[in-house]
Amino acid sequence: MKTPTLLILGLLSGLGSTGLLWGQSPKPSGGPGEALAPRPFQGRRAVLTHSIEIDASPDRVFPLLCPVREGEWAEGWMGRPIYSISGVSEENAVFETEHEGGIKTLWFVVNLDPKRHVNELVYWMPEGQLVRLHMRVSALGPQKSKIDVKYIRTSLSEQGNQSLQKAEAHFLEMMAEWQASLNHFVTTGRMLRAGS
Repeated sequence: MKTPTLLILGLLSGLGSTGLLWGQSPKPSGGPGEALAPRPFQGRRAVLTHSIEIDASPDRVFPLLCPVREGEWAEGWMGRPIYSISGVSEENAVFETEHEGGIKTLWFVVNLDPKRHVNELVYWMPEGQLVRLHMRVSALGPQKSKIDVKYIRTSLSEQGNQSLQKAEAHFLEMMAEWQASLNHFVTTGRMLRAGS
């Protein structure tokens, strides 16, 4: 059985199995008497950006933007390290999160800069998306921060196209939930529960 990391590498290496190099387009076929080749799947991309304000300093907020520590403030979030020396977010760490229905997402920390308060991750969703997430926390005052969030979502299948459409439709709602949950946590030290 392949490990989750090997599964991702296998998936990504399979993307090159068409004989095309990255950035190349397939050569048109269909000369006289030649049938047209079926059109290859075309992924969709969505770039989603938003900023939220949190009632705490960047030094307080930044460590909470971690696949493990998110479980402290986001109801229903379950993250565990697959490879992390510290057990929390660090550069080149690998995490797994489990979602409704037992669906697991694999995360890789691409860039973590605590001095600049920048966190960049890539994650693979089994329903057919590859996502790059960039977060930057900046000070708005002594106890006020802004988190600039940017998602670059790419679908890898027709199912991924549908999943991407849902993510686009619910993006601002998700950002509002982040803001409410983080503000509740940094103010009270407790998770914001649904219906409270």
